[in-house]
Formats: sequence, C-alpha cells, structure tokens
Amino acid sequence: MGLSKDVYDALKQILTMDSRVDALGKAVEAVSARLDSFGAATSGRLEDHAQRIARLEGKFDLVESAFSARRRRLPPA
Repeated sequence: MGLSKDVYDALKQILTMDSRVDALGKAVEAVSARLDSFGAATSGRLEDHAQRIARLEGKFDLVESAFSARRRRLPPA
C-alpha cells in the first residue's frame, strides 16, 4: 500500500505543477494581450500628438515669416 501512496503523491505533484504551469501560461497571455492593447492606444496617442506638433510648428513658421517680413522693409522716408 505504501507504493501506491507514493505513486499517488507523485502524480498529484505532477498534476499540481502542470496546473500551475497552465495558470502561469494563461496569466502571461493575458498580460501580453493587455500590453498589445496598451501599445496600440499609445501609438495612436503619439501619432495624434505628432500631428498637433506639426500643426503648431507650421503656425510658428507662419508667424515668424510674417514678423520677419515687416522688419526687412525699409522705413518710410
């Protein structure tokens, strides 16, 4: 009866380890999916910010060119 108890304990330990590995695998997949969705949202936000910065740079270039054009003119005589 001692041998069957040892075999049972060994199988129980193997199954417990197997279920832990399965649970860990599922947890890793869940974290990976969350990171993928976070990456997609972050890249969208970064793209939006890049477009806003480009528009602001264009506006500043326009303002600079407008003010520099006034300074280059000769004052009225």
